[in-house]
Amino acid sequence: MNELFGLSMTTIMLVLLVLLGLCLLSVAWVAWRRPVIFKLGVRNIPRRKAQTVLIVLGLMLSTLLISAALGIGDTVRHSETAHVYALFDHVDELIVASEEVEAEAGDAASATFDASAVGLIETALADDSSVDGILPALDVMVPVLNRSKNLGEPEAVLTGIDPARVAPFGGLQGVDGEAIDLRTLPPDGVVVNRKTADKLDAEVGDALTVYHGNAPISLTVAAVAEESLLSGSRYPGYLDEPALPGLVVPLDRLQRLTRQEDRLSLIAISNRGGVREGVEGTDQVVAKLAPALAGKQLGIAAIKRDGVEGAEGNAQGAAATFLVMGLFSIAAGLLLIVLIFTMLAVERRPEMGLARAVGAHRRQLVQQFVAEGAGYALLAGLVGAALGVLAAIGIATVIQFMFGESVRVAPHVEPRSLVVAYCLGVVITFATVVAASWRISRLNIVAAVRDIPDVSSPRRKKRTLVWAALLLAAGAALSLLGRGSDVAAAFLTGTSLLPFGAALILRFFGARVRPVFSLVGCFLLVLWLLPQNLSDRLWGDLDGGPELFFLSGIFMVVGATIVIVNNLDVPLAGIALIGGVFRSRLPAVRTAIAYPRAAPGRTGMTMAMFSLIVFSLVMMASMSRNFAELFLSEEANAGWDVRADARNVNPITDFTGTLRARGVDTSGFRATGVLTSPALSPSRIRLAGTAAWKEREVYGMDRGFIAYTEFAFRQRAAGYPTDEAIVQALLTQPNVAVIDAGAVPSGFEGGEPDTFLLTGLDAGDEVFAPIAVELQDPVGGPSLRVTIIGVIDGKLADFWGLFAAQPTLDTIYPAPAVTSYHVALADPARGVQVAREIEAALLANGVQAVSIQEERAEEDWFTGFFYIIGGFMALGLVVGIAAVGVVAFRSVVERRQQIGVLRAVGYQRGLVALSFLIEAALVVVLGVVSGTILGVVLARNLITSEELAGGDVDFVIPWAIISGILALAVGMALLMTWIPAYQASRVTPAEALRYE
Repeated sequence: MNELFGLSMTTIMLVLLVLLGLCLLSVAWVAWRRPVIFKLGVRNIPRRKAQTVLIVLGLMLSTLLISAALGIGDTVRHSETAHVYALFDHVDELIVASEEVEAEAGDAASATFDASAVGLIETALADDSSVDGILPALDVMVPVLNRSKNLGEPEAVLTGIDPARVAPFGGLQGVDGEAIDLRTLPPDGVVVNRKTADKLDAEVGDALTVYHGNAPISLTVAAVAEESLLSGSRYPGYLDEPALPGLVVPLDRLQRLTRQEDRLSLIAISNRGGVREGVEGTDQVVAKLAPALAGKQLGIAAIKRDGVEGAEGNAQGAAATFLVMGLFSIAAGLLLIVLIFTMLAVERRPEMGLARAVGAHRRQLVQQFVAEGAGYALLAGLVGAALGVLAAIGIATVIQFMFGESVRVAPHVEPRSLVVAYCLGVVITFATVVAASWRISRLNIVAAVRDIPDVSSPRRKKRTLVWAALLLAAGAALSLLGRGSDVAAAFLTGTSLLPFGAALILRFFGARVRPVFSLVGCFLLVLWLLPQNLSDRLWGDLDGGPELFFLSGIFMVVGATIVIVNNLDVPLAGIALIGGVFRSRLPAVRTAIAYPRAAPGRTGMTMAMFSLIVFSLVMMASMSRNFAELFLSEEANAGWDVRADARNVNPITDFTGTLRARGVDTSGFRATGVLTSPALSPSRIRLAGTAAWKEREVYGMDRGFIAYTEFAFRQRAAGYPTDEAIVQALLTQPNVAVIDAGAVPSGFEGGEPDTFLLTGLDAGDEVFAPIAVELQDPVGGPSLRVTIIGVIDGKLADFWGLFAAQPTLDTIYPAPAVTSYHVALADPARGVQVAREIEAALLANGVQAVSIQEERAEEDWFTGFFYIIGGFMALGLVVGIAAVGVVAFRSVVERRQQIGVLRAVGYQRGLVALSFLIEAALVVVLGVVSGTILGVVLARNLITSEELAGGDVDFVIPWAIISGILALAVGMALLMTWIPAYQASRVTPAEALRYE
């Protein structure tokens, strides 16, 4: 991976190395100039090995998450680029039929063009030494049957290439490593690629039949080639779908067989150099050919360069996604660092007081803690980087298992990424340690030596007003900036800071802490949990993105924690009442609830850590389940059960009649409908009166399809008050259309320049003025003006694109490229069986039939994606578990004398252990419950928002998954607490009271 967030990885690495060097130099300076201070700091690392291990485990999480995220990015880039180079081999560019000179690879299957274009290309590149090969080819989509094995594939690519021009492209390679010469093929010979051989169990000598124009063509397998562009490997959606099976014959033979003499589908160009080096000449070739292709209805697709750039973009997106999602755990890790050093300071308070008393400066205390923290950070960075690589390998393995049909995912981590992860993890930890050390170095010397609480002065401090002014100024500036630029993140962040400034002013003038900060916490919760429609009415339509997910989690957890900590008396009183029922355990209960009340800061940080982690996990689990419910519901298929797709190569004039003639029982068909696509690639679309063409799928519907489809519309144009009115207009009115909800601006489009949006229409609008748009064929031609009269509800997951009556599209598009026959069954449970019967009967026509419900379940990629992200984020539980362990261990050490006193006054060992368990359980459960409630509520707000599904969905709470998360979090936390609690119970009173 070469870039991250638009920055060069090399630059990032160099900057982080400089920062790491500064951190290490500062520690080295302390060791050189303050050797005693340095030794006092680092000597604590080996003193308690078990606690050191826990601290390192907690601190290493930031490095682990960063290392894993960068490793995933490297894996995606390495796997996809290897796939691109293997597939395209020496082919660097393609010439295809296209209206635009800069074409897409998918345009190669859209149309053919005259073979005279070869001469045009040769002339344009005659004096260009950067090109060493030009290869014309013709592609035909055909069904293929292996008569020898009685196996068939309804869709394959039969390609013809010129044998005399193959050499500069590396030749056609067999699976045995030998070169294949097409000129030596027998008259009926054909070369199949590895995928075709696997699908058809084809071997040399097997008899094949392909169908073109509903006429059979007999072929014999002469050789099996590796998968490549030369052997017919094509991707319906470029590189994001499994490759179609491929067969290859000489070009002139295929042109004769298909009666397409002097027609080509593409012209491949090979740049001088190797497979990887050739891409470097793409810009020069494109610049040379662009003037020659202008106005010729031809375009150049830089397939290899685009594939490599796409791999880089996907790698950046994957790394950024995992980094952003890991921010919750990283934030929890930072809280853990502060908590650890706060507890260390409490334990060593008398030691720090004595040091100050004999002349040590405050900065020297900071240096002591920084030296210790640097030791932990360096160890944690090494552990985290190594475990991050293992996590990346594990996630890559899962991705390969779930999504690896089209691209083989091989784990790969660049050394540069490991350096970046290690440096960034150490720098983040070091900076947090410095901040925490500066805070804990402020102490009252007398109180510290006597180990009694600091006496707070009732005198008002001017710095309170200074902080209040800073918070108010920052909040106001961000709010105004966000409101002026319609950026939700800036506006909501600024608005969230304002109440803190106001609260500090009120505190300065004597207001009580509890009611003031309880109101602040409630304000944050209300602000970030407002439903989208209400938020839009209050603040206006603000643009947001994935950053809002992280910000909302942080501020909601902060708000909830503030409310709980300032009102701890309420849950603690409830615990005391429950403990009163068990009189024999009442002393342990009262001891357990006393400490959280006495140390609200520590209690709040521990709660916030668990709340952050559980919030993110519950949020992901809820979104995953509800996406599945939304897009896999019975409403999603709009009443249809089976879809049969057919290319236009072997057309079917009467779908139902042909099925009956070939022995298929159609008595169970309730209805049939036809949906057509004019091209294999998205069509060109733009708002009427604008200049820029965008891309979107366009579909034509026959009367049967329109009449039977159970349409539901989120928004309707004026004059069409009901769904039935829109359906009737589609049946009777010319040049009207409906479009998917993705065309409605929602603020989450990410600024993609080619995204088609209906401007002037918001997701919350129920009625809108009819919108005129223009359509054009992907390869150019006249345009057609149609009027959008409805926006399809998002619950109809299969309806993605613009839909119009077939007669409307027939006026602009010459012929459909794909025809989809839809069937509604009297018994929907027979969908899989009926799909198989249809495909078997219409194999010669190249029909691929599927059960719509089964296909959607198989393509439930977002559930798999959420599971992968959820598993990655579950690493954050390591922070929570380590935190509880650290807190419990430090609590035992810190309260060793208290334990001795308790044992001396009659506490049994069981009561001592129980008090620690109850204390940990109370804090963990409060954090878990807070995170669960916040995660569920925010997920509900998002799922039921107008932007996602029109606000008309039933939210489902995934109780089973949430229960598992909670049980794991609480169970592991209590287990980590039980070990030090058991140790505490074994301490004898005399030994504990003598402890210093």
